[in-house]
This record gives sequence, C-alpha cells and structure tokens, in this order.
Amino acid sequence: MGSVRMPGALRRVAMKKQVMHYLWLILLSVSAGVAGQTALKLGVSQPGAENAAANLASLLTMIVRSPLVLLGLVLYGVGALAWIAVLTKLDLSVAYPFLALNFVLVALTSKLVLGESVPLLRWVGIAVICVGILVVSRSNP
Repeated sequence: MGSVRMPGALRRVAMKKQVMHYLWLILLSVSAGVAGQTALKLGVSQPGAENAAANLASLLTMIVRSPLVLLGLVLYGVGALAWIAVLTKLDLSVAYPFLALNFVLVALTSKLVLGESVPLLRWVGIAVICVGILVVSRSNP
C-alpha cells in the first residue's frame, strides 16, 4: 500500500518546522567545522610546522604533537556527528545548502581571528552565497 502524499503547502510547512527543530544541530555542525578549520590553521602556522608536509611521517608527527591540530580534528569529528544526526532527520537537499554558511564564517574568522586579508571581491562572492542560501531555503521541497 502506498503512502499518502501531503499537499505541497502542508509539506512545506512540515519541512520548515522540521528545519527549525533541528537548526541547532546544523549550526553545531557548521560552527564546529569553522572552529576546526581555525584550530587547524593555527596549529599548522606554528614554528616548524611548514616542514611537516615533506613526507607522511613528518606530517603525522606534527599532527600528534600539535594540540591545536588535534583540537581541530576533534572539532571536525563533533561537526561530522552533528551532521550525521541532521541527515537522519532532514532531506539532504534541504539541509546541505546550510553548509554554505561555512564560506561566510570562515572568511569572517580568517579576517577577525587570523588577521588575514579578505579582498572586496571575495566579500561580494560571499554575499552572493548568502543570497543563494536564502533562495534555496525559500524554495519548495
């Protein structure tokens, strides 16, 4: 026996409620990913780390000796667990566009925390990403 299909308007309302209910998991995944990237960058920016990519053994040694790199990997793990929880509750096509927030938050963190230069054209691209997130989030399921 087939399942009863909801009318489009009811499905949209139900999906919106579902997204709002699990938004904290999406934000946890995104923020853990951004924090993880930041910790990784800080870890590999330490003196001596630039030679770590010479071979696999030196890279692995740098990873296990760097608390910031290890923290970054743990944060990535937290983000992945949160994302897996999101995927058990939401359609991938609904949830995935929220990951574009990573671009926005990494750019802000790079500028504010790491002191990196972020050119105007990159900010324009980030604004386009934000508009895209809004468009996708308002689209019909």
